[in-house]
Amino acid sequence: MKFLKALTIASLISTSAMANVSVYFNQNSLNSYTDPYRNITRRGDNLEAVLLKEISLAKKSIFIAVQEIRLPLLAKALIEKEKEGVDVRIVLEHDYNFNILSQRDPNTEGEYEASKLTELKALIDMNRDGRIQREELEARDAIYMLQTAKIKMMDDTSDNSSGSGLMHHKFMVVDGKVTVVSTANFTLSCIHGDMLNSSSRGNANSMTVIESSAFSKIFTEEFSQLWGNGRRGNFGHNKTYRGPVTTSVKGKKITVQFSPTSQRYSWEESVNGLAATHIAKAQTSINAALFVFSDQRLSDAMQKRHNQGVDIGVIIEPKFAYRDYSELLDLLGLEMLNQKCNFEPDNNPWRNPAKEVGMASLPSGDVLHHKFGIIDNKTVIVGSQNWSDAANYINDETLIVIEDATIAGQFTQEYNRIKKTARLGATSWLKDQIKKQEEACVYLGRY
Repeated sequence: MKFLKALTIASLISTSAMANVSVYFNQNSLNSYTDPYRNITRRGDNLEAVLLKEISLAKKSIFIAVQEIRLPLLAKALIEKEKEGVDVRIVLEHDYNFNILSQRDPNTEGEYEASKLTELKALIDMNRDGRIQREELEARDAIYMLQTAKIKMMDDTSDNSSGSGLMHHKFMVVDGKVTVVSTANFTLSCIHGDMLNSSSRGNANSMTVIESSAFSKIFTEEFSQLWGNGRRGNFGHNKTYRGPVTTSVKGKKITVQFSPTSQRYSWEESVNGLAATHIAKAQTSINAALFVFSDQRLSDAMQKRHNQGVDIGVIIEPKFAYRDYSELLDLLGLEMLNQKCNFEPDNNPWRNPAKEVGMASLPSGDVLHHKFGIIDNKTVIVGSQNWSDAANYINDETLIVIEDATIAGQFTQEYNRIKKTARLGATSWLKDQIKKQEEACVYLGRY
């Protein structure tokens, strides 16, 4: 018995010693690689290579929950592992669970969806003859490849619904030991760049790899909730609510929580509530790079710290930076009427505006897809979750909080890279847009 106890302790010590956290950024200016699909040598970390490395080491299982998969090399690697006897399972968002042969009619889709189909065709049509051959399907259409190989897959319509909002997760668990938490979907546009735009370098994203059985167990439980019995899954509010779970990974305290949260629970018990808990702890600085920022209560939490002298820096994706619902307007001390000539409920323009806030400036075709906040250069908030009500209350999402100065330093480096070229402050264009909307509402007699 003493021998077994000693062996167990030794095993735990060994596992703890192996545990580690690594962070990667696909626009990292310190590294470079050659894009395997466009043959472009560019700055950044190869996020697909990170995934391929972990897949290559799998012995027992690979569980993936991601909004979209379009990477052919990734699909090929998963198929090879399935042939080796590894249990490969994939959960997707239903809007992206199709191959090019079962594509939607682009004439019935919006501009964004149509452009994604055009990009997909460009990836698959290797000889550029305008026709899709079977050989091209088998080499470049990731979903077709996975379907043909009979890889186990399901999407968020498997719960007999039309879909759960968005199945917006972006994680992978390998052998119950290694977890990859990504802000990037497993697509060219999110990782390498647009097929038809040689200037594109991929939407700005991060990927975090955590080597820890205890941490992976948390994500395996989330995947099991989604997967259900393999025929009928559990998505959205069909999942069991679980509050924050904290584990230690080689001295790094990491907290995890999954969305959505039913509004039967208080906002403080939600995933955005978890983010606010850490924002409230800020003593010197809060810096964030975000795709969407529209949760009023997160803005209010920042304002409380700002009023106590904490420096605030927030950079947003331009498409969402200056919408009427964007909290960036609050931080600038501004507000904008919406199309119904109303202000957003609970709008709270800051009387003491923050100075380091604005829009990102990225290579042509790319967007700021990051979803991270940094507290005091010691704590990182990151995951698939945008800082919005939809992410909090409707979508299947991940948020992790890493309390470690070294990891925070890497995210701060990425934030500073983005800040160098960002357009900060209330631009003349923004002021003109606010004025034009007010004039339109006055003309309509609604303001």
